[in-house]
Amino acid sequence: MVKISALVSFPLVVSTLLVAPSISHADIQAVSCLVGPSRSAVLSSGVPGLLETINVQRGEEVERDQVLFSLNSDVEEASLALESARVAFAQRTLQRNQRLIERGILSESERDEMDTELSMARLQAGLAEARIADRMIQAPFPGIIASLDSEEGEYIDNTPVMQLVQMDPLELELVLPLNAFGRFSVGEVLDVELIEPIGEIMPAEITSIDRFIDPSSGTFVIYLTLDNAENTIPPGINCRLPNGW
Repeated sequence: MVKISALVSFPLVVSTLLVAPSISHADIQAVSCLVGPSRSAVLSSGVPGLLETINVQRGEEVERDQVLFSLNSDVEEASLALESARVAFAQRTLQRNQRLIERGILSESERDEMDTELSMARLQAGLAEARIADRMIQAPFPGIIASLDSEEGEYIDNTPVMQLVQMDPLELELVLPLNAFGRFSVGEVLDVELIEPIGEIMPAEITSIDRFIDPSSGTFVIYLTLDNAENTIPPGINCRLPNGW
């Protein structure tokens, strides 16, 4: 007997994979780009007093820890002189009685009392020095004096005296649309075009990327750092990605 096998045909299903076109950096148009200082601080004094000396001028470049201005410290200096005299007296007293201590004529309690007097005098002198240092305000970072807001002879009490900005490096704030989210990474270097008066394309490194989207504008911000060792690039100018805007 011959067996005939029936051939069963199945429909051929063809699936089509749709691939969305990728968006390169060149296709991204920035919403805005602004060059600013990497750090900015409005400087004042932590203690009230008479502003005696301003040691810098507007536009002057300063170094870290440079004394920028100081308050009158006549009272504090007099206090330091008094406490220093007490330290010297306590030291002389201890030296004069050292032989008596070694011979056992003075008791341990008397020796302890003299040591304590010397230690307390030194602490008070250190406190007086700290109070003088509090009245001498130093630059927290290197930068340029952007503004002077007080005058010598004014009494200040948490009053802004000057503004210090750091121009090396500069910080770029690049606002991008939603379709660019996730396409950049920290440490990546981008070519950024600086608008007039610079008119150059320079490399800038991404230092931070917003992890949220502004719902009102559909944008997010990435921050970049730009070398400015010669302080030739002024903060406040605009920038853009060379291949789009």
